[in-house]
Amino acid sequence: MSNSLQSAVRAWLPLRKLMLVLTFTAAAVSVSAAERISNFTLLDQHGKAVELYYHNEAKAIVLLTHSNGSAVVQQSAAALAALQSDYAEQNVRVFMLNPLADEDRSSILADSRAHGIQFSILNDEAQLLSEDLQLSYSGEAFVIDTRRWEIVYRGPAVEGVTDTVASELSAAVAGLVNGTAVAAVSKPMPANWEGEQFVLPGLAEVDSHANISYSKTIAPLLQEKCASCHRPGGIGPWAMTDHRIVQGFSPMIKETILTKRMPPWHADPQINSFKHDMSLSIEEARQLVHWIDAGATRGDGDDPLSAIGPVASEWEMGTPDLIVDLPAFEVPATGTLDYQFFEVPNPLDHDVWVRAVEITPGDRQVVHHAIATFGPGSDAATGRRVDSGEALFQSQLMTFVPGNETYIYPENSGLRIPAGSSFFTQMHYTTYGRETVDQTRIGLYFTDEAPEHILQHHSIVNLDIRIPAGAAEHEEAAYYQFQRDSVIYSLFPHAHYRGKSSKFFLRYPDGNEELVLSVPNYDFNWQRYFQLEHPIDVPAGTMVIHRTTYDNSTANPSNPDPEVMVRFGEQTWEEMLYGGISFRFAEPGENDSYIDPSNAMTSVAMGFMDKNMNGLVELNEMPEQARQQLAMAFLMLDKGKKGGLDFAEFRTLMTQTGGFGPPD
Repeated sequence: MSNSLQSAVRAWLPLRKLMLVLTFTAAAVSVSAAERISNFTLLDQHGKAVELYYHNEAKAIVLLTHSNGSAVVQQSAAALAALQSDYAEQNVRVFMLNPLADEDRSSILADSRAHGIQFSILNDEAQLLSEDLQLSYSGEAFVIDTRRWEIVYRGPAVEGVTDTVASELSAAVAGLVNGTAVAAVSKPMPANWEGEQFVLPGLAEVDSHANISYSKTIAPLLQEKCASCHRPGGIGPWAMTDHRIVQGFSPMIKETILTKRMPPWHADPQINSFKHDMSLSIEEARQLVHWIDAGATRGDGDDPLSAIGPVASEWEMGTPDLIVDLPAFEVPATGTLDYQFFEVPNPLDHDVWVRAVEITPGDRQVVHHAIATFGPGSDAATGRRVDSGEALFQSQLMTFVPGNETYIYPENSGLRIPAGSSFFTQMHYTTYGRETVDQTRIGLYFTDEAPEHILQHHSIVNLDIRIPAGAAEHEEAAYYQFQRDSVIYSLFPHAHYRGKSSKFFLRYPDGNEELVLSVPNYDFNWQRYFQLEHPIDVPAGTMVIHRTTYDNSTANPSNPDPEVMVRFGEQTWEEMLYGGISFRFAEPGENDSYIDPSNAMTSVAMGFMDKNMNGLVELNEMPEQARQQLAMAFLMLDKGKKGGLDFAEFRTLMTQTGGFGPPD
C-alpha cells in the first residue's frame, strides 16, 4: 500500500465513524444507503456457536442488543417473539447481542432464564462486532437483508416501552418476507432511554488505535500465534515475512478473527484449559483488529517478522531416534480411494520406550488421516496375517489429522515397543485434482528409562448413527466406561463434513456429570487432540460420554448431499462419531502393555449399544435380528436379574458369539 493510500485510509476511518454516529442520532427517521454487515461467529449463553452468514436461507434476521435486567430489552424480546411467531412459516430469525464486558455468559444465561427469553443471546466479549456496529443502546434493533447482508433498519425495537414492534421495523421485515425492495431506514433511539445507554471502550479510544505499535505489539503477537504455520514451507497458504504482506492481508485477517476461523483453535475457552492453546485472548483480538481498523500502519522500530525463516526441518521436534518410512503410494487426480493399510516390520533388535511421535506426510493435501499402531506382526512361516481391523485394536502411537502432527506423551508415561513387532498404519487419502505420490514418515523419539505408566488409548465409536436427510441439528452419542481408576490426559473429537459441534462429558459413578471439552464450532479441516492443562483423575465406573451434533441441511455449505439419510462410514461423504481418549491407569498394572482385544471390542460395542447409558446393555437395545436368538443367553448371563448385562457379562456374550455383525 502506498504512503498516500495509507494516509487516505487513516483519514477516512474516523470520518466514517463520525458519519455513522451522525446518521443514527438524527432527530427524525432518515432513509440512507444500506450498510453491509460483516460475517461473524459468536457463542451464545448456552455455549452454542452462531455464525451470521450460515443463516442465509432466512428471509430476514433481526438482531437486538441485550443487557441484563433491562426492562426495555425484556419488552423488546417479547415483541420480537410475537413477530417471529407471526412469520413462523417465512423463516424470520431473531438473535440478541450482548456487548457489555462486565456481563459474562453465566450471568446472561441467568437473565434469559429469569425473564423467559428464548432467543440466542450472543456474547460479544471482545466487543469487536459491537464496535463495528457503533452500539450505544440496549434495546436497539437491526433488520438484516440476507440477500445482500445489508442493514435495512436500525432503531428501537418497540414503540416506547411497550410490546408493540416499531412500525418501521415491522415494515422492513414484511418487505423482506414478501420479496419487495426495502429502503434502508434509521430511526433515533428515544430520548427517555438514557438508562439504556453505554459507552464501548474501543469507540471511546478510537483515536489511540493508530498508536498501537506494529513492532512491539502486533508483530510479536503474529510470531507467537500465526507464524508457525504462515512461514515459508509452512502449511499456511501465505507467509508472514514482513509488514507489507501482513498489511495486504489485513482485511482477511480481521474477517477470520470475527468468524473465529483463525487461529484454528475451536475449544470453548470457558470449558477447561488445554496445552498448546493457539487462540487469541480477548485483549489480543482487540489489539489486532484495532490496529487493522486504524490502517495497519508500520510505525517505527524493527520488523520482527523479517527474521522468520523457512521451516528448518521436516521434523518439528528435531531428528527422530527412529524413522519409519511407509511405502510410497500413488494418488490419482480424481476419484475415491479405499483406506490403505501398511505394515512395516520393526527394524530394531531390542525393546525401546517411546516418549513422543511425529507423523510427516509426503503430500499434506492428500492425507486425510493416519492412525499409527504397533503390535505382533504378520508371520509368513505360520500364515498369520494382521489386517487393518485387528491393527486398530493394538497399542496406538498417535493419530495424524491436519492440526495434529505431533504428540509428546505426558510426563512419566510412554509406550514400550518390543523387538520383533511391526508398525501398522491406516491411511486415508483424498484426491485434489492432481496426480501425486505420498510417502508418509513416522518419527519416534525414545527415552532411556522405562516410565512409570503405560500410555493408554481408547476410541469411542458409534457404528449405528443415523442422520436424517435435511436435519440441521441431529445429535448422536456413545461412551467409554473406565474399569479401573484412571487419569485422563487428552480428548479427540472427530466427524466428517456434517460435524457441527462436539462435547465430552464425564459421568461419575454417583451420577454427577461434568462437561470437560466443548467444541462449539467443529471444523473438519482442523482437528487435534486437546491435551488437558490439568489431567483429570477419575474413579472406576466413570463414563466418558461423547456427543456430536451434525448438520445435514442445505445451509451447511460443506454438506455432500442433504437429501440422504447418513450412516456411519469411512469416506468423507459418510459420517463418523469417533472420540479418542488418552489416559493412564492410576496404579501401574503388570499387563498394562497388553491390549486385550476382547475388552477393547466390548467397550466399543457397549458404548453405542447401551442407548440409555445406564451401564447395562438390555435385550431391546441389541440389533433387531439378534434379539430372538440371544434372548436365552441374556437371561442366563444376567446374574443379578438387573434387566441387562454389565461389562463383564456383556464381554462373555461378545466372546461366546464372536460379536453381532454390523447394526441394522
